[in-house]
Amino acid sequence: MAFYGTLVQLHDSNWPCSSSTASPERKDAPFPSSPTKWPTILGLIFYTPKRCRYDPANPPRFSIWLNLLFAFAGAFTVANLYYNHPILHLLAQEFGVSNERASLIPTLAQAGYASGLLFLCPLGDVFPRRLYVLSLVLFTSTVWLGLCLTNSFAVFCSLTLITSVTTVTPQLMLPLVGDLAPPHRRASALSLTSSGLLLGLLFARLLSGVVTEYTSWRNIYWLAFGLQYLIFALLWLFMPDYPSTNPDGINYFRILYSILQIFVTHPLLVQACLVGFCTSTTFTSFWTTLTFLLSAPPYDYSTLVIGLFALIGIASMFLGPLWSRFVTDRFIPLFSVIIGLIICMVGTCIGTYTGTFTVAGPIVQAAFLDFGIQTAVIANRSAIYGILPLARNRINTAYMISAFCGQLTGTAVGNHNFARGGWISSGSTSVGFLGAALLLCVARGPREKRWVGWGGGWQIRKDGDVAKKGDEEKASGAGGEEDSADNSQGVDEKHGRDETAVAVADLTKIDETRDAGTGSR
Repeated sequence: MAFYGTLVQLHDSNWPCSSSTASPERKDAPFPSSPTKWPTILGLIFYTPKRCRYDPANPPRFSIWLNLLFAFAGAFTVANLYYNHPILHLLAQEFGVSNERASLIPTLAQAGYASGLLFLCPLGDVFPRRLYVLSLVLFTSTVWLGLCLTNSFAVFCSLTLITSVTTVTPQLMLPLVGDLAPPHRRASALSLTSSGLLLGLLFARLLSGVVTEYTSWRNIYWLAFGLQYLIFALLWLFMPDYPSTNPDGINYFRILYSILQIFVTHPLLVQACLVGFCTSTTFTSFWTTLTFLLSAPPYDYSTLVIGLFALIGIASMFLGPLWSRFVTDRFIPLFSVIIGLIICMVGTCIGTYTGTFTVAGPIVQAAFLDFGIQTAVIANRSAIYGILPLARNRINTAYMISAFCGQLTGTAVGNHNFARGGWISSGSTSVGFLGAALLLCVARGPREKRWVGWGGGWQIRKDGDVAKKGDEEKASGAGGEEDSADNSQGVDEKHGRDETAVAVADLTKIDETRDAGTGSR
């Protein structure tokens, strides 16, 4: 932390990384000279080109090319977590361990990513994001070299954990997209960047299967190594320097505590997080154990064929937005969550109990599972984002942590059961998790204010729900006025044009700001 503080100090004062902090006489100064070489090297690495510097009078413009850059960077950064999935059996052979032992690799990857979400992402609200993102990408790229070279299973696992912790840069880019994109393009810009994350998940498995089919498994890690440095170079050249959303600083531990405080006081968020945990468990259990099923008799498929299974998920990428537009936006989110879970249940049952003698079972399961989970996740997000509009960043953190804890559990439990009882055993566990998710949905209705029950009625259309919510917001003088201010008075532009930037304040500050705003209006 002290080292990073030094970088921030250099960023703000020693050279013109940000015109909002640099003095006028040094705005176009060359790299700083130093009697030691390390400050000069760091100055070169973290120098901000003139076109990327922040100017309050002329904020950086958000173009489609910058949007695509963020999507590309997000795709091949999050891909680091999934390259190992189709080649776990090869890694087991390389390091001389069992398949169950090799499954520790994706387990550690998910655990590291969940840790990064919790402990590193909140710092994006404190540090300048260009500097922070570049630091994480450079660190990940450099440490990744060890994965390409090591012959030790213990070292490989340790480095997998470390690089996964710092592979959270896509979650830092999403709020920045919200800051940079104009209001009328914000939703589509966020959607494009988010789609890059899904593409990264799919292409990681595909590339891994193709590359390892014709060359050594290490080459996919060398390819990832090169892609990470390419991402660093592109971000260095084109990523704009945007000031910290909280230049005066925020208490780090209070931010973490407020996430827990929001979680335990909103039943809807708890319900969504538990459902997300169960669906994520099912997702990773299927995709990690699928490798072992397809690489063994009666299939004996190559890594290329196993990798091609990732293409099944592309259909859900196109069907998901259509479902959201014509179903999720018109009906209560819980309706889409239940439909998605039923689709997952049907696919999992087919794949689990037919997959040992026909490959059609896993194919159907992959298609149904990808579409069903995407449907449930989108609906869950649309529901929880209405809880506290000014705290969506922390709400998203709570949801993502629960989801990745589910992925961690699914990888560990699924592979353990596969080693003990085979494909049917691990699949039956997934059926149990999906059943638990359905029970959680049934236990609490969409309009229920308490933790359990169906108060408020069974109506599934949104019309009455939206009207009722609008009346409540007008009566309380809270949410409705805040949304109106966002659309007509530009309150969010005053604070960086991003609700997420406001959400990083602690709960007390949020209440005070909202009360003050209501009084003034």
